[in-house]
This record gives sequence, structure tokens and C-alpha cells, in this order.
Amino acid sequence: MIRFLLFTFVALVCSTPVCRAKKPSVRIAFYNAESLYDTVSPPGSADGAWTPQGERQWDTERYRTKIEHIARVIDDLDADLIAVAEVENENVVRDLMFAMRSDYNYIHRNSRDRRGMDIVLFYKGSLFYPRRARLHAGPGLPREPLVVEGELDGTPLTLMACHLPSLLNRAADRRRALVSLRAAADSIREARPEHALIVLGDFNAAPDSPDPVRILSISPCPPQGRRRPPEKTETLLSPFFALSRRGYGSYVYRDRRCLYDHILLSPHLVADSSKLRYEGSCGIFVRDYMVHREGRPAGYPLRTFRGRTYLGGYSDHLPVFVDLEKQESE
Repeated sequence: MIRFLLFTFVALVCSTPVCRAKKPSVRIAFYNAESLYDTVSPPGSADGAWTPQGERQWDTERYRTKIEHIARVIDDLDADLIAVAEVENENVVRDLMFAMRSDYNYIHRNSRDRRGMDIVLFYKGSLFYPRRARLHAGPGLPREPLVVEGELDGTPLTLMACHLPSLLNRAADRRRALVSLRAAADSIREARPEHALIVLGDFNAAPDSPDPVRILSISPCPPQGRRRPPEKTETLLSPFFALSRRGYGSYVYRDRRCLYDHILLSPHLVADSSKLRYEGSCGIFVRDYMVHREGRPAGYPLRTFRGRTYLGGYSDHLPVFVDLEKQESE
């Protein structure tokens, strides 16, 4: 029953060819690409398994297949900005760029993650003009969030893309990461109060989980027609709150759907005065080729490996997105 409901949901979330908001819009997305390694293990790295001689037998053919698969998903998603996690290095970023049909620019920084997993931001230069990019270091953040400041279709914006510690880490470590993320968001808002803020990524926790709600001060986005921003300006708004409570997910953990990938918005993006406004269009992006179609894992994301068995899939995560609608000038 779980597998059937997962497949039914994701098919409904984004079933049209374009799956855009009705008005002209800007799409913001996040995708955990699941271990997008090349075939070379640099000295001192922890990715020896991802080589032709390693236990994954990660050769050029498997690497090229993975690149083509991730490129296909990004092309079909057609986001204007998309942050992609678990990308090993800039050489991989370039290979991905060459494989995509879409015309993107990119921002990449080398993190200190021991597995060599970075976050890259792909963006369409006709809409987004970056002015500053950096990694934010903090306690509990071995994979530093990528912070990019710029202007999105005339709206000042700071985007923070993160990949927080997994459930294999202690609960205290995960809470420390959330505290660091909250401190980063507060410092951004203090330094750039005129900027809209978008925090997106793999949080390894649902938006309605107790720790993220309490530490990040997450609230559901207000219903359409009630766009008055929350009185507490430190609040981050979640378009995915209701979806998570209804049991939908971008990832499957122990046969349970989990909305670990999601996107948070500052109150700027629901205010009547905003030139880009969230009006309710968000979801988990999927195509038939991205999930198992039959057997025991039917409806689960079609990943690259199950244990040590090579499946030749896409990722163990599905992308998530929000559409910000462009408002007509008065």
C-alpha cells in the first residue's frame, strides 16, 4: 500500500509536460543527485569505492550513464535555479553542463566534506544575477551550505542551499547543524534585510518535524488570499508543510516516505508588495523513468545502487520545486 500511494502521489504532483504555475513564473528547485562521483580518487579522499578498481566498479560507462540520467532530470524539470547536492567536484559539474540541453551558468565551491560531496547552483543568466557566493562554515556543518546573493528577476535574493547530517549521525549533531543553519539565516537577514531569503536542500528531516519547526522557526505558508506576512520576521515559511503531514515524500527510508528535501521561504515572498510571490505551486517532481515501475520497490525512486547491486538508475531522491509567480506592475 505504501508503494502504491507513493507512486500515485508523485505521478499527480507533476504529471503535465511542463508542470508550471498558470501565470508567468520563476521555478526554484533542489535535487540530491546521490553520489555523483567521477572515476578518479584524489590522494587523501574517501571515495576509493567509486573507481574502476573499487567495490562499486565505477567505470567510465557507469559514470557517463549517471551524468546522462541527472542531466535528463534537470532538463525535464526546467527550473530557472536548481541547487544540486552530492556532486564531487567542478570537473563533474562541467561534464553535467555538457550533457544538458538547458543553457545554465553555475556556481560551485569546494566543501570540506570528507566524502567530497559539494553543492552546485545552476541558474539561467537571463533571470538571475549573482553578486556574491560563499560557503558558510559552522558547528555541525561538515558540508557547508552554499550561500549566493544576487538579484532574481529584479528581486534582491539570498539563496542558501544545504545538505544537513543524515540520520546515521547522533540527534544532538543534527540539532547542532540546525542551530548553525538558523544562525546563518539570522545573520543573512540582519545584513540584508531587503533581501528575500530561500533556504533549500536535503534537511534529512521533514519540514513539520519538531526540531526543524522549533529551531528554524518554520510555519506553514499562509493560504492563498491571506498573504499578510507573519508578525515574526524570523519565521521561515514552508510550502511543503501540508504535503509532509499528508505523508508524501521525496525519499524512502525503511519503507517510509520522507519529505527530507524541501524549500523554505522568507515572508518577503508571500507579501502583497513582492514582485515574485509564492501562490501555492510547489511539489515533488517525477517522471516514470525516475521510479521503479514493478516488483517490491514499485513507486520508489530508481537509485544507482541498492546495497552493492548496480541498478543504473537516477537517484534515491526526487527533486522538489516551488514556482514564484511574477506580479504585474501597477
